[in-house]
Order: sequence, then C-alpha cells, then structure tokens
Amino acid sequence: MNETTRTLTFVGIAVAALIAAYVTDRASQPTELTGYENVGEEFYPDFADPTQAKSLRVVSYNEDSATLKVFNVEFKDGVWKIPSHHDYPADAEDELAETAASLVGVVRGALESRRKSDHERFGVIDPLDESNTNLKGRGQRLTLSKEGGAPLVDFIVGKQVPDEPNEYFVRKVDEDSVYRTKLNVDLSSNFSDWIEPDLLKVDRDRLVEIIVNKYSIDEGKRRIVNRELSTLTRKNSTAPWELEGLNPETEKLNTSDVNQMINTLDDLKIQGIRPKPTGIAAELKKSGNLRLDPLDFVDLQSKGFILASDPQGNQQLVSNEGEVIAATNQGVVYSLYFGEIFTGSALDIEVGNSGSKKDEKPKSEDKTKASDSADTKQPEKKADEKTDDGALKTSRYLFVTVTFDPSFIGDPPQKPVEPKKPAGLKEKTDSEKKEESKPADKDKKEDKAKAEEKPSPEAEYEIAMKKYQSELKTYEKQLKEYDEKVVKGNELVQQLNERFANWYYVISANSFETLRMSRKALIEPIEKPKEEAGKTGPANNPTGGKPAAQPAGPATNPAPAPVKKPAPSKTDANGKPDKPAAKPSAGKTEAAKPETKPTPPSASPKKN
Repeated sequence: MNETTRTLTFVGIAVAALIAAYVTDRASQPTELTGYENVGEEFYPDFADPTQAKSLRVVSYNEDSATLKVFNVEFKDGVWKIPSHHDYPADAEDELAETAASLVGVVRGALESRRKSDHERFGVIDPLDESNTNLKGRGQRLTLSKEGGAPLVDFIVGKQVPDEPNEYFVRKVDEDSVYRTKLNVDLSSNFSDWIEPDLLKVDRDRLVEIIVNKYSIDEGKRRIVNRELSTLTRKNSTAPWELEGLNPETEKLNTSDVNQMINTLDDLKIQGIRPKPTGIAAELKKSGNLRLDPLDFVDLQSKGFILASDPQGNQQLVSNEGEVIAATNQGVVYSLYFGEIFTGSALDIEVGNSGSKKDEKPKSEDKTKASDSADTKQPEKKADEKTDDGALKTSRYLFVTVTFDPSFIGDPPQKPVEPKKPAGLKEKTDSEKKEESKPADKDKKEDKAKAEEKPSPEAEYEIAMKKYQSELKTYEKQLKEYDEKVVKGNELVQQLNERFANWYYVISANSFETLRMSRKALIEPIEKPKEEAGKTGPANNPTGGKPAAQPAGPATNPAPAPVKKPAPSKTDANGKPDKPAAKPSAGKTEAAKPETKPTPPSASPKKN
C-alpha cells in the first residue's frame, strides 16, 4: 500500500467517525415535541359570536348496538327544523343559543397525545370515519355551522377525564392531538328535548267531557268489534266527574284512574313522528276532511287506520284500537285514534329510519290480551324512564284531529223580547168625571182606592221598557263575549289542525293503556256495611220467637242493579239526532249505532 492510499484510507475513516459521532449526538438529543405550543390557546379563536350559529349536528355511536345516530337542527326557510327527523318543527332557538354560547372560547388544556393510534384509548375516533374499522373508542362529533354551512366549531368529544368533572378528552376533527378540555355543554341529541313535547297542549281544567270508545277493527270486513263506550262529563272545572250509566246504589267512580287519564291527556308526550302523505295533510289543513287516493289508503292502513261507513253511508276514520274524544269548554274537540303497535329502539321510535323497526299486528288472541291489559294493569316502564338507545321499546301510532263544537262553550244568550206599547186610552167625558165626583157608598170608595193603587197601562209599559233596555244591554254584552269565544275557539282549532295535519305521532305504550281504560277500570263497587249478627234469632226476639213485623218498603239488602251502558241517542227518520250534536262522535261503522257526538272527519275517495 503506497502512501497516498494509506492517507486516503485514514481520511475516510476519520470522516466516517465524524459522521457516526454526529449521528450519535443527534440521536441523543431530546426529541422536539409539537403540540405543546397550543396548550392554553382556544380551539376556535375566530368563533366569538354565538348568534352566528344557524345549525347544529350531533353524531354519536352506540357500541352496544353498533348503530350510528345523527341528529341535526337548522334554521331553514325562516323556521327551525330538524332535518334528521323529517324536517319536524323545532323549538330550538333558545336551546341552540345556549349550546353555541357554551362553545365560545373553549381552551385546549393539557396535551395527552399526538398519536393517532391513541384515539381509541381516549374515545376520540371520528364516528363518521368509515376508514377506521374499530367499533370501540368512537366519540361524539359536535359541529356548529353558520348560515351557508361553513363550520364554526367541529369537535370530537371523547371520554371523561377520570375524577375530573366537566373535563373531557377532545380534539379537532382535522388534528390528531388530544387535549384535556373543560366543557360545560348541556347538550342533548334526544328528539324530545328539541321540540314542543306536549302533544295536545290542553289545559286539564278546561276539560268537560271525555269519551273512551274502546273497540277493535275487523280489517277484512271493515267493521267495529268488541265495542265498549264510556262517557265522562262534568259541568265545569270545579264540578266532579260523572260516568254515564253508573248505578249510584252499587257503583262509584274510580277517581284515581280518572285523574290518571286526565293527567295523561294534559301531558301527553311525543315519542316520535312520521310524515303523512301530502294528499292527506293538504286535505286536513283545508277542510278537516279526508279525501284519499289509493296510495293514501295504503299508508293509513299500514299505521292501523282505515275508513269505514257509518249507518248513513258516510266514510269516516276509524282505528285498530279505538279512540278517545276529549272536549274543552273552549269548544275544542280532540279526537285521538289509536293505531298499530310499534317496537324498536329509541331512534326507530323517533324517526322510523332503521331496518330493525317493526310494525306489529298481533293475532286476534294477542289483540284480545292487549285490549284487556288496561284491566289487569301490568307494571311496565314509564314512558319517560331512560333506557339504552339500542334497547327495544314498545309504542303506538296516534292520529289526531280537532273540530269545533260551540255547544261546549255554553248556550248562546237569548235576546229579550221588547214589550208591546199599549193602545192609547180614551179621554174621559164630563159626565164620567161628574159621576166620579158624586158621593159613593163605602164599598165604591174602597173599590176606587184599590183601582188607584194598580199602575196604569202606561206606567206598566214604562216599567217593562226599562227592564227590557237593561236586559238588552246585558244580552249585547253576553253576545259579544260569546262571539269572541266562538272566534277564539275556531282560531285555536285551525292552529291545532295546522300542527297535527302533517304528522302521525308515536306515543308510549304506557300512555296508550292509561288513555284507553276499560269501563271496568273506571268503576269501583260500593262497599256496604256488614249486617249485625243474630237480628232474627229467637233469643233476640221480644215477641216470643215470632219475627217482628217489618215496615213496608224496599228490602234491607237490594240485589245489585246491572251496570248500564250509556244509551245511544235517538234519531229521526233521517238519521239525525233529536238534539243538536253536543258531543263528539266515536268511530261508527255499519255495525255500530250512532252516538251523541259530532262526526269525526269524513272521508271520501277522490274522483278521477
């Protein structure tokens, strides 16, 4: 090896040693960490005005049922709607404003991880990320957007930090870094929390009549079967409820169950909704009547509602499991038709968009059991009791219509009759005057005194006119008040029909059973005092063993009288009731007798 080669070899070794030393030195240096520079900074510093928020989307994933739930609210066409739930109207302005305000100025806390592989551990996997096959560790995605759809906030909220209230693992959708973050957001993705949950909006103190028309439908023959009618009435809000056909000697009203029914009417909750076909909705808004095409019939029947003929041949709505009619002193008459049973998860019940939902049509024996369930009152979970979103729950379809019946606001005032003016009296002649001035006997004087005490026809007329004018003013005042009640009642009915026309509602099975109580459940037997022992024994008989004579009259213990159902109203030859229809009518078919209430919405197929 020559000198040059040796030199180059040493130089190469030296360079290699220097490179190795440099690499070793760099490797021993602490790794430069990123992400820490953002600690203490706001996630979205540009979001300062909560009123900019015009839409909210909440996406969550249920690990137990492996289902995705998307809930969104937005300001659309001048009103708040819920696009994820068929654009149902939302009572969301205040709720969204509170949510948006709570997300202004959210600060990044301590950095927990910068690695994507840690997302499952902290529960911050994007629930909408289809590329990630992990079924666990998916968080809740929360997005606020302004008008036009541009996002203001887009978080993935993960698990709660152990032992730290209001602290969660959070990351931005477009970042891998996970931070501890304080969140004080009272946010719900439950449908009922974003709507007006009170379905009927009825004041219990205004209720004056409730009719439970409990029946089932033979869909093949389109006839009502197993009809049972119970009519509850009261004169005003302070008067007690009375059940028509009650035998006061042997029966009394079960006030506890009646109050439970009224409480349910007063606070009937919406569990879910389904849109009605546009044809049905338009006709209900326009006239309150049903004019259907064949597709509309199919949709109605799938929910448990059909059209049947009454004794006069008119088409009217009836339902699989009967109806309840409630009237108020405002003249508003609610008709609640109970349709098919529905079983599914919370999301299925709310919106009906899952493949696991079931419209159950029980067999005849199952229907009988269902109709008797109100009598046995099996314990069941309350409608508002929280359960797993994936757990199956039972509910019931409901169709609501409203009509106006002025008979429930009272009789209209009657105009007083103006008194007739008496004919003018003839002038007395001089001879009559002289005759009156002549002395008369005692009897004639007494007769004259009595005659003078009696008012003249003119005086009587003046008294009658004053009374008439006073009564006329009272009548005009009462008529004005009555007309105002009629106008307000009609306006309220129109508003309610606008609300109800577009939707089938879904209510809890518990509410259904409480409203559709049987007559047996509404009646309690009267307990009679026990008889004294040995009343007729010889030892106790002062007449020497002979029974003492009993006074005439009814027996001490009369046999209980049979329970009488309320009789249907009498009709004339034209099928019209003798009196103006003051009560709403329950569903009537060819097999049913007419009843004393106004006919529910009539329906007839559209003519081609």
